[in-house]
Amino acid sequence: MTTCSICAGDRQTPYVHHDGYDYVTCLGCGFVFLDPMPDPERLVQIYNQDEASITAGSYPKAASRKRRAILRAMKLMPYFFGRDAIDVGCGGGFVVNAMRRLGARASGLDISAPAIAYARAAFPRAAFYEEDFKVFLGREQQFDFLHSSEVIEHIGDVNGYMRFLAAIARPGARLFMTTPDIGHRVVPDTVTDWDMLSPPRHVHFFTESTLETLLNTHGFDLVKRYYKKNAPTLQVLARKR
Repeated sequence: MTTCSICAGDRQTPYVHHDGYDYVTCLGCGFVFLDPMPDPERLVQIYNQDEASITAGSYPKAASRKRRAILRAMKLMPYFFGRDAIDVGCGGGFVVNAMRRLGARASGLDISAPAIAYARAAFPRAAFYEEDFKVFLGREQQFDFLHSSEVIEHIGDVNGYMRFLAAIARPGARLFMTTPDIGHRVVPDTVTDWDMLSPPRHVHFFTESTLETLLNTHGFDLVKRYYKKNAPTLQVLARKR
């Protein structure tokens, strides 16, 4: 039995079996996660399985990604304007470019070589790093604004990920994070019909309460939730203590 990453509880109940994988629910806090959890190397392979469609000169749906990145950056501009900002899991660098254009000293971090090659070619005025978390920590850089969109649900060690974010966040830094919301009202009653339930790409699922608990554990206070009535996504802004 796997210990819960949120509350450290050791009592779980089966949640759903799907595509050969078992999700369980923690009886202490309601966190939903795969048990057993795939090993980290396997998760990296799965996370990057779509790289064949990415080259230094081409990225899927690049035009729409640019538009959506600008719209998001406009919403978040007060938190990064004139400051050091990073997109963790930056993919092709669209959010990094949008933040730079709107006044941030912007950087991007990703382990995908093709994605970073595209980002560097498309947006040469921003800084991009093709590194894992351990290597990047060696740079001893810190930031005033952190962007983490649709990343944490892919990472088996959520506490390790949060320790990394906390280490690169200055006191008072803002963190904008998005991840699927399994507690949202539009998640189907038959959860296997939900396209986000895609093991082992998505290894766990948060509700607002479990995500807030994780943030608090690692020194972040929830400041704001951006609620989407018809989209089962958690979008939150937190502040580093």
